Amino acid sequence: LLGVREVQKLDSKLRSLNVTDLDNLHLTFDMFFPNHQQKETLGDLVVRIGSWAKDEVEHTLLSLVILFCPDMLDLTQRRKVENIQLKFATLLQKHLTNKHRDDPDVGRSRFTSGMLLLSKCKEISLVSVH
Repeated sequence: LLGVREVQKLDSKLRSLNVTDLDNLHLTFDMFFPNHQQKETLGDLVVRIGSWAKDEVEHTLLSLVILFCPDMLDLTQRRKVENIQLKFATLLQKHLTNKHRDDPDVGRSRFTSGMLLLSKCKEISLVSVH
C-alpha cells in the first residue's frame, strides 16, 4: 500500500530521472488482473478496501491490521503476529471511538466494517490466484 508521501517521492524521483510522459501514465485494473470475468468482482473489492479510510490515521492503522494478518500464512510465531495485529486493531478502535464520540454507533459501525475488510482482502487473494 502506497501512501500520499510515497507516491510523491516516487513522482519526484521519476521526474528527476527525466522520465517523460508521466502525466499520461495510468495503471489500469486489467494490468494487474487480466481475467475479464473477475474484473467487476475484484474491482468492487479493491474499491471497497481502498476507499474505506477517511483520514491518515485510519489508513495507517487499517494498513497495519491487514499487514499483520496471520491468516493463510505458515508462521513459526503466529501468536506474536496475532498480538501485533490485535494491538493495531485496538488502536484503530480507540481512534474511531474518540473520533465519533458524539455518535458511538458510527464509531462501532466503522470499526466493524474495517475489520470486515480483512475478509475482503482474503477474497482478493483467492480470486486473483484462480
